[in-house]
Amino acid sequence: MSIFTSFGTTKRTIFLSTLLLIFGVSAYSSDHITITIKHLPDYTPKETEIFLVTSYNNWNPRDENFQLKKNSQGEFFITLPKRDKPFQYKFTRGTWLQVEGNDIGEIKQNRWYDPKGPEQIDVVIMSWQDMAKKYLNRVKIIVNETPDETPYDATLFIAGDFNNWNPRDPESKMSKHPDGKYYLSLPLGLKKFQYKITRGSWESVEGRDNGRAIHNRKYDIDVDGWKTEIKVNSWEDLSGNTMTPYMFLLLLGAFQGLLLILSIFGIQENNRKANVVLITLILLTSIAIICRVGTFYRDIFNAAPKLYLFPEMLLFLYGPLFYLYIKSLTIKESIDAKDYFKRLAPFMIQLLIYTPMIAMPKDAFIDSVINFKYAWFYQTVGGIGLLFSAYYWWRCRAILKSQEEESAALLSEDRNLNYLNVVLTVYMVCLVIWAVLYIGGGAGFIFDFESLPLIEFLVDVMWFIIACVSFMMGYYAMNQPEILRVSELKSTHKIPEEEMISEANIGNSEEPSEGLSKELLLIKDKLGEMMKSQFLFTNPRLTLPELAKALETNTHDLSKVINEGYNKNFYDFVNAYRVEAFIKEVLSDQRQELTYLGHAYNVGFNSKTAFNRAFKKETGQTPTQYFNQKKQLM
Repeated sequence: MSIFTSFGTTKRTIFLSTLLLIFGVSAYSSDHITITIKHLPDYTPKETEIFLVTSYNNWNPRDENFQLKKNSQGEFFITLPKRDKPFQYKFTRGTWLQVEGNDIGEIKQNRWYDPKGPEQIDVVIMSWQDMAKKYLNRVKIIVNETPDETPYDATLFIAGDFNNWNPRDPESKMSKHPDGKYYLSLPLGLKKFQYKITRGSWESVEGRDNGRAIHNRKYDIDVDGWKTEIKVNSWEDLSGNTMTPYMFLLLLGAFQGLLLILSIFGIQENNRKANVVLITLILLTSIAIICRVGTFYRDIFNAAPKLYLFPEMLLFLYGPLFYLYIKSLTIKESIDAKDYFKRLAPFMIQLLIYTPMIAMPKDAFIDSVINFKYAWFYQTVGGIGLLFSAYYWWRCRAILKSQEEESAALLSEDRNLNYLNVVLTVYMVCLVIWAVLYIGGGAGFIFDFESLPLIEFLVDVMWFIIACVSFMMGYYAMNQPEILRVSELKSTHKIPEEEMISEANIGNSEEPSEGLSKELLLIKDKLGEMMKSQFLFTNPRLTLPELAKALETNTHDLSKVINEGYNKNFYDFVNAYRVEAFIKEVLSDQRQELTYLGHAYNVGFNSKTAFNRAFKKETGQTPTQYFNQKKQLM
């Protein structure tokens, strides 16, 4: 049975038509070629006519039989019978003066048709010889100033993406003119490109004014015009590896931190848990500083460019570790593993996000850093890190404020939390500088001015402050053994239930004008008597629990007596007695055998700062002003 008998009449007709169409198209496509111009020079006249000139039309530049037409996309094309032999061809606009040229407007070699090639040929016309000189110029780059350390016989080259970044390309050698400037005219056709200036090698490439690696220069003919003058600020091989005072101070801070780590536990046993956190913070900060300085050196950066990422890790580590240090230093209760994990979880997320950067090939990573390819990424992470660090600054401030209030309620000595407050203030200064970085960068982007020098200066200042803070924290950690004093008092002096005065007893007693019960008034009377007769205030480390024990009462009742009966906290209450005793001592010291500070120590003050602050709070004057006034009245 024939194949056609298996189909119906209609199906047989469709099948035969399809076969004829396929064979027809095949026959047509095999007998013709189509040449389409996919690109014309921008300066090509709008209403131009384009002709194909070939070896088989006697190279007639205006043969109407070979004039190109336009398709629906506005492209010029021509369809020709297919030939068995190769031929040469070109395009003109009607004359040999208007023939196509090469990429710099000069004579272009003939195009060749290959019979074995594709039937659809796409071409690009680079230029028209009659118009190239008018519309194509050669970009001229002039180096008008070089660093003082530039060798007098130095030869300068331009390395760019147009010459495959060859640092010693003979065609890109600059010529030095009598005016001391270096000149080079680049090949025609260059409009947008990136480049750097070298002295013949990548070791002697130009750098920034601080000697660090410079990002690629960018040239855009629409922005810069046909000529530009530039300044070479430094050469990496001559200044990029020089130890600057700033780098020296950074390294000094880092190594001081490492020495303090070795010393902290050998000095004292106090605050060991807090010091473990402090050591971790100082260690990471010191390593980050060393890595930052290392990236200033070309050889180190090229050998281990990923060191650039280590300082970035502090974005989500510094705040939590500083908070954990303050917390473990001022709060007696130990911090469990869950708290550590919760605080450090954002850092783990950051590490995960940075994994592609860490895994990036070395050369690609170096290029991305120098040319700010992922600047948006680092800026975004840095912005989040700024908000994150500001949150932890607020948490640390809340802890210190709480500790100051508790110190005033339990201690009569001046508890030295000043250094923590100073560190917290410096921390805030870093946050402010950090915020200004973003404000300055944003302003530069919006108003189109160069903000990079300002940003780099502020970053340098911030890292210098961080280095100083690490040293300061370590130093005070070795000289601050009593920082846990409030926490220890709170945990060891619990108030027994049987010692508490019940609400029922208070309600049944007659309430005097002070608002204290009879029982509390008795405590108040006894307190005033003992403070004056036994001079309890002369003990510079007198605490609320110690005073309650001497009065045979509990801290709750004693605290209420002082707060409501005297309208003071414990710290101010004891210092009031000390100020009174100090005044009596000075007035009785006719021979002035002791200084004011000597008398202050005699009556129980433990520091000059605490004495001056307490005296002015009680009298409204400094000691000198007070006694000068006394002399005038006598």
